[in-house]
Amino acid sequence: MKRLVLEVFLLIALAAVGPYAWYLHTKVGADTAKVQTMTERGEEATKKLEEVSQALEAAQKELEPLRLQAQQMQAVRAGLANRVTIKDLEAAYAKEKTLTPERHLGVGVLRLLSTGQADEATLQSIKKALDAADWGSRKQVICAAQNALAFAGQKVQVLDECRPELPKPLATQAAEKK
Repeated sequence: MKRLVLEVFLLIALAAVGPYAWYLHTKVGADTAKVQTMTERGEEATKKLEEVSQALEAAQKELEPLRLQAQQMQAVRAGLANRVTIKDLEAAYAKEKTLTPERHLGVGVLRLLSTGQADEATLQSIKKALDAADWGSRKQVICAAQNALAFAGQKVQVLDECRPELPKPLATQAAEKK
């Protein structure tokens, strides 16, 4: 009799524990699939992070010459901020009846560098340089004037041969964006 009671008890226990064991088995299988998926995503994210890190390092190396140029530009602006040089240059040029395109451009660019923004006199001086130059012998003046006007925020269509050349890595990135 004890054996019969024990067998019935074991049968009832097995009937109660069986579905629970099946539930745990399926849950572990689903969790294993989720862990595998998350592991794959983590590996992909790690690869992308490495790629982005390498791109960032490359970009930082490319930025170093630009930082140096920016510091040089700031030093030039600080030196010209009091506008004494512009006044002296304009006083010297006032003695002449007509100015060459190079001199108009020089005055305009010097004004642009000293103020950091384009005022009407700056724009007029650069436009006079552009108007007075002929293409054959004055290509450099025209290119410099167009680039200066573009830098000053004016909507000027800069000729292809006048566009400043970007460093090679930056030029390839600009071409990829188009």
